[in-house]
Amino acid sequence: MANHRCDIYRVARQCGVILRDSFEHGPTSRKPRECFCKPTLKEIGQEHGEAHLRLVLQLIVGTPANAIELYAGIIKAVSSLLARNPDLIGRRTLLQDFDAIDLGSLRRKAEMMEVGIATRPRAAGASDLAVFQTHA
Repeated sequence: MANHRCDIYRVARQCGVILRDSFEHGPTSRKPRECFCKPTLKEIGQEHGEAHLRLVLQLIVGTPANAIELYAGIIKAVSSLLARNPDLIGRRTLLQDFDAIDLGSLRRKAEMMEVGIATRPRAAGASDLAVFQTHA
């Protein structure tokens, strides 16, 4: 694992994302561009760097509907997709292609595949796979 320096607050600000503490989160309190998963952002930023994290956040918040999908599983899936397919980063239409994806629908489908808490990484992988299959 690489250990990049990463200021998640700066990256979030650059992407228009508001970082909140987990204790502020409630089931009906989530708003677009709010993120309650700082540890996930830190992990991704340290592993892949600030530029990677910035792109991940930009891809997620590209549309109002997707901007509310700043869940750890979605963030990890988008990061994984980019890490496994670096050729996507150079794609001229990457932002537009991503805007056409309904991340909420993918997240809900991945959650329905879960059996319990132990399968949470599998759900993130399912989202990753669905995104990849949609635009590969």
